Amino acid sequence: MHKTLKFLILACLPVITLAGCNKNSKTIVVGASSTPHALILEQTKGYIEKEGYKLDIKVFNDYVLPNYALENGELDANYFQHKPYLNEFNASNGTHLVSVLDVHFEPMGIYSGNKKSLDAYAANDKVLVPSDKSNYDRAVELLKVNGMQTANLVQVEAQNIPLMLSDCAYAVINGNYALSAGVVNRCLITEDKNSDIAKTMANVIAVKNGNQESKKTSVLVEALKQENIKTYIENKFGGSVIYMA
Repeated sequence: MHKTLKFLILACLPVITLAGCNKNSKTIVVGASSTPHALILEQTKGYIEKEGYKLDIKVFNDYVLPNYALENGELDANYFQHKPYLNEFNASNGTHLVSVLDVHFEPMGIYSGNKKSLDAYAANDKVLVPSDKSNYDRAVELLKVNGMQTANLVQVEAQNIPLMLSDCAYAVINGNYALSAGVVNRCLITEDKNSDIAKTMANVIAVKNGNQESKKTSVLVEALKQENIKTYIENKFGGSVIYMA
């Protein structure tokens, strides 16, 4: 199945990106999810231009194509995933991608459904949680930490949960999906930004192995370490995105 998927994806890549990256060019091509990744990258353009480069952001709507595009040289870097996903992708698909910078953490949070505060929680309240294993495990741990381990858990695809808040007492939602759906104001509590999960699940800049020390990588990494990036993230996203670089 992986071989078939890989063939189909590789066949589609030229339609999306057309030309590969030229290592000697002055354009840094980065693949990213639209929110918050591409928005954050936009804030690096001033620094990157001062260093003599231009930034070209390619927005992807899935979590597969940007890794194949990076592996095949269509991108100089990508920014959309955390390290566990990156490592799993490499192992499953034979790619050679590495993380070069932890940029931000999108904490998972407990959001209000029909109930507006955690104080109103009652045993066996219906709580929506993501159905994929890694996010399900995070959701269960977050509920346990907050004394909600007796909840009646209903598993739903993570991206659909924000659309179903009227059907539950509470829901556990990933930060990126909460942002996209505009439900951040319904967040009651999030994972601790200083926790081990925050370090593990940090969203990273990834490059192809061998390009860690390239000039383009260096410029991009330094751009994301500038104070304006931290300020932008805090002002734009509040507690839904935690700056870590």
